[in-house]
Amino acid sequence: MNNMRNLIPPLSAYVQERGHWPQETPAARENDDAHEDFWIAELEPFGLVEKNWQCPTLRRKVTSKSKDGRPRLHYSPTLFDNKSGTPFRWATQPWFIEIGNMHGKGAFICFPDGSIKTLDDFL
Repeated sequence: MNNMRNLIPPLSAYVQERGHWPQETPAARENDDAHEDFWIAELEPFGLVEKNWQCPTLRRKVTSKSKDGRPRLHYSPTLFDNKSGTPFRWATQPWFIEIGNMHGKGAFICFPDGSIKTLDDFL
């Protein structure tokens, strides 16, 4: 959960500096490599590197068994429009959802205030 919380400050700084949530292109959304490359490159200047996007548990269970180390992003960012206030508008709108159910209580979901719930708890 700490790893997921560490995504919040750099993303908040991105929104403050650039005035909007990262705007992924439709082409990047259709291709796993382009999607992952976009998010890693977009937030790297704010201190996030590829390792920050990976859950240690998931990395041990999944990517170590994967031939090519996929997936590289273990947290799926929510897509917001280009208005600066949108990501902060609703406290219950998640910023990230962990892929899979590696912790046994549903995927972790991270909210703008840094709180994290499991999918089971959220539903």
